[in-house]
Amino acid sequence: MGTKHFIILAFVMLLGSAAFAQVEGTFGLPGTEGYNPDGTLIQDSTLMMGDDASLSDSVPSIIRVWTTSKFGARFNDAELDTALTFFHVYSPIMRNDILPVTTGNVGGAYQYSNFFAREYNNDFYFSRSVEGYFKFPTTVQYLNTTTPYSVLTYAQNESKNKRAETLFNAVHSQNVNKDFNFKFFMNSDNSQGFYQSQENRVSSLGLLTTYRTDKFNSHIAILSNRHRSDENGGLVSDQPGLNEYDDSETYLVNMTNANSEVKNLTISAENEYKLGKLEEVEDSLGYMIPRFRPITGFIYKVEYSGNSREFSETSPNFNYFENTYYDSTATADKVEYNRISNIFQIKFYENPDRKFTFSKRVYIGNDIITASMFDTDTASMVKDRLHNNYVGGGISREDGDFWKWDVSGKLYFTGYRVGQTEVNGYIEKPLRIRKDTTTLFVGAEVNTIVPDYFEQTYRSNHFYWNNSFDNTTEMKIKAKISSQKFRTTVGFNYALLNNYIYNNEYALPEQLGSELLVLSAYLNKDFVSRNWFVRTQVQWQQSNREALHLPTFSGYLSVNWKFTLAKVLFNNLGFDIRYNSAYYADTYDPATGRYHWQNEQKIGNYPITNLHYNFQLKRARFFLQLMNVTSGLLDGNYWAAPNYPLYRRAFRFGIAWSFFD
Repeated sequence: MGTKHFIILAFVMLLGSAAFAQVEGTFGLPGTEGYNPDGTLIQDSTLMMGDDASLSDSVPSIIRVWTTSKFGARFNDAELDTALTFFHVYSPIMRNDILPVTTGNVGGAYQYSNFFAREYNNDFYFSRSVEGYFKFPTTVQYLNTTTPYSVLTYAQNESKNKRAETLFNAVHSQNVNKDFNFKFFMNSDNSQGFYQSQENRVSSLGLLTTYRTDKFNSHIAILSNRHRSDENGGLVSDQPGLNEYDDSETYLVNMTNANSEVKNLTISAENEYKLGKLEEVEDSLGYMIPRFRPITGFIYKVEYSGNSREFSETSPNFNYFENTYYDSTATADKVEYNRISNIFQIKFYENPDRKFTFSKRVYIGNDIITASMFDTDTASMVKDRLHNNYVGGGISREDGDFWKWDVSGKLYFTGYRVGQTEVNGYIEKPLRIRKDTTTLFVGAEVNTIVPDYFEQTYRSNHFYWNNSFDNTTEMKIKAKISSQKFRTTVGFNYALLNNYIYNNEYALPEQLGSELLVLSAYLNKDFVSRNWFVRTQVQWQQSNREALHLPTFSGYLSVNWKFTLAKVLFNNLGFDIRYNSAYYADTYDPATGRYHWQNEQKIGNYPITNLHYNFQLKRARFFLQLMNVTSGLLDGNYWAAPNYPLYRRAFRFGIAWSFFD
């Protein structure tokens, strides 16, 4: 699909949404003003921006925030990122895992050390190590705001010339009327790194539109993501420790003339038309007012996902790669994966006024897929055309204070993934224990998964495989109990996997014949007082097979002293420590962008310590951060991945400025 078709498709979807923009609808009630003890604005799905409500005599700044899931059948309440306490944690990877494995600097390829965090939002096999930096329709936040809302974020390290690292993000959201909103965002992050040939450049652009009324909902997202890296293959072995050379660029790396690029373009439209009836209900003042109660919703989702990864090197390192198949002078690998999905869904809504009721939904979908790769025999790109047809559905209880639950299933009946089944569900039950509101959550899934197309076949200059793997089966159980009063969460995870596929020591996909069992348990606890906020996280993991290496213990500690100056300057001074016990972490392969098994170098057993000072003055938040302060003081064991060192001690600062008018 060419650029012309993209423009036409985007225009048609925007036009379809705008056609409903003149219909009357409802906006919703404002939330509560003020701040939480950790510095975040108090908000539910609706937010009134505190002291900015006085900016206009007639229009307070109220923002509703949500995400979508279940192919557009569910809206999930979300919150704006207004936190002061953790404003300095700017990397999305560090927000999702205690201490992930990375190539060393911001924007680098990663793998979560928490096995149960390894879930993907994109189905392109070769983007798994970078997709956490990307934006997808299931991860973006949709807004509805009474006044224009904008945020500008800028950050950089101590030097703008040498080892520069700069971040610039911009968000603007505005309503055309009370029902129709558009949002634009731009994210750009450039990190040169401390070592040779280590630069990462990440960028995302997005245009979102939302239209929500009683009878019609529309969510449209046009998202462009790009990740470019200079691939150095890590440090050459048998060099002095990481603290020996004053200049980190003195260390030799395996490659100095290689780079990779991952691209993603996603265009998605979710539209729903609802049938229902008007009912009279009593408002808080005792007046009877009309309310539309939806009974049946007809939902149509169309999505295009275009993906590619390129790897090039002007002079291959024959000592680094095991094989070179077609060109010993240069490498120019490319793989593409494009998908068009159409899903039609019918949803029967639950009646919130009835105690014993639940919603029901059924859907049917189709995927049209084109997979392309470089053919080493013909020295040209070859395409393989695939398709999938599937049906699914679910029942759920989404409203009510007694409990919430969901059971969903999906079956592929023709196409590449024929025979794949996915069944999952959860129960969330509030428990009232004296004055404490405790929540019990139990989730489970049982899946039979057809191996990914690129796990079965792949051809490039350095890698070639043609597998015939069996379907994998997996059973996962996740349980946790959370106490609101004690700010504590205790959780347990269990996974039993058959025919597990992993990348072996040669970076080739391999299927494990025996069962793989993975267990984990964790404890999260916040200590909050008037002037202190302390967050602790402890995690334990264990697997029964050598094919999967995980850190046994992981820990995170954040200590923050909060104080206010002149009643307007909010301050947060503290430190963070991240820790993994020593283990044989997977190592990174630059030619394919995947992590693979190794048992030669252990990493971990080193406290990654950062100092920070965050402060907020009205609409502006600032942070000052000294990162990896123990480098040069303790032994030089601050490895981010095998052969890939973490950055040395560095100073970084940033600002986020919000506008609500």
